[in-house]
Amino acid sequence: MGRGIWIALACVGVVVALIVAVLAVFSGGSGPRGYVPAHYQRAPALDIGGSRDDEAYTSPKPVPVVAREITSRRRPQSQHSDASGVYLRYSDDAVVIQPRGTGSVIHLMDADRAYRHYHSHLGGVWGWGGHRGETFRGGGPGSGK
Repeated sequence: MGRGIWIALACVGVVVALIVAVLAVFSGGSGPRGYVPAHYQRAPALDIGGSRDDEAYTSPKPVPVVAREITSRRRPQSQHSDASGVYLRYSDDAVVIQPRGTGSVIHLMDADRAYRHYHSHLGGVWGWGGHRGETFRGGGPGSGK
């Protein structure tokens, strides 16, 4: 084979590698939306009704093990645990891991929706910034009324 064919094959290889890299970035491969579906069993019957954003998954492993697996691969911005489960907040998404039999159910959903749905468990522990400021009433006499 001539030198030109090798150069052409190398160029094709570079283009394929770039396409794969772009697809990995834009498919959510770096956040929980890339990790959870690839490692746990999809369970549509357990989705929280009323939203296409919530996706439920299951694992035969207990909640602490699943939480450790997810947080070791995808570090959350905030994490809260109580008797009802483990709540992981990422920039746009949330992962809620709760007991189900001897295993776990994992809810992957929008962070704002998760906060609204699980507010009784999260209260003020998820340290919201940005647009959540509308709930702040300010301080001092007469302010925020």
